[in-house]
Amino acid sequence: MSYFYDILSMIEADKIYIIRLVVAVVLGAFVGFERQSRGRSAGLRTNILVCLGSAAAVVAFDKLFATYNLDSGSIIRMDPSRVAAGVITGVGFLGAGTIIKNTNFVRGLTTAASIWIVSAIGITVGLGEYTIAVFLTVMALTALYILHYIPVKSDSYISLILEWTGDVDLLNEIIDKLEKEKVSIKSQSMKAEPKTKKFVISLGLKLRYKWYDNAVLKDLYKDSRLDKIKWQ
Repeated sequence: MSYFYDILSMIEADKIYIIRLVVAVVLGAFVGFERQSRGRSAGLRTNILVCLGSAAAVVAFDKLFATYNLDSGSIIRMDPSRVAAGVITGVGFLGAGTIIKNTNFVRGLTTAASIWIVSAIGITVGLGEYTIAVFLTVMALTALYILHYIPVKSDSYISLILEWTGDVDLLNEIIDKLEKEKVSIKSQSMKAEPKTKKFVISLGLKLRYKWYDNAVLKDLYKDSRLDKIKWQ
């Protein structure tokens, strides 16, 4: 029975730190739930652990500072800003692991940013700044939930691959069509087989609208001179 009372007394002594950790779990869960609802790799559990770990690092430093009375007059000097800097640096590596880069797109930047802001929320909670931490969480959820539904017209980037057998002049005709439609050609490469007169070209295109609404691409699809057309 005395052992049970000892546990209760320890909890009572550290209740302020325990509350901070619980709040970190709750706030991290809010952001994590949004990420998991969208099928992202860093979901509920990841965000909870990031927020809890960030808060725990600050709480451990705060408790150490209070236990050993490491004030300005102490021989031992500790810089609290290094704790936050270390947490942010470590979380940066974790966020980098969620970013997927392909030839034509980069995915996971929002998830990486959400992990970073969750760590900042954890640090703020660990410092006992609950109001700021809740405000940060609300702002993060606003950016993730509400701004997601605001229609924003943006450029589209695709890789267009064309194959045909015949004359190389068809390439100039295709480029002229694209330029007339104000399609920007960012890169191009061509492979030619002189004996068979087979050509394969790859064009990196920048469109001012979605690629499936582009009239030129639809016309190319109907062009009987092309053996194969592919975009991605």
